[in-house]
Amino acid sequence: MDVDPEEIVTVEMCWDNGGWMPNLYSRNVTRRQLAHLLTKLDELADATAEARKRTA
Repeated sequence: MDVDPEEIVTVEMCWDNGGWMPNLYSRNVTRRQLAHLLTKLDELADATAEARKRTA
């Protein structure tokens, strides 16, 4: 199965922000951009887990 890295997909994210902004975020991105975004989110999760270990 071939996947076109330039194909446009819609990304929707929802988060708790204390009610001061809409909590649904939706953007059209390419699959290549989505892969980059997911990599960054994974790195942030690793950094958060490491910080929690240091403060525990």
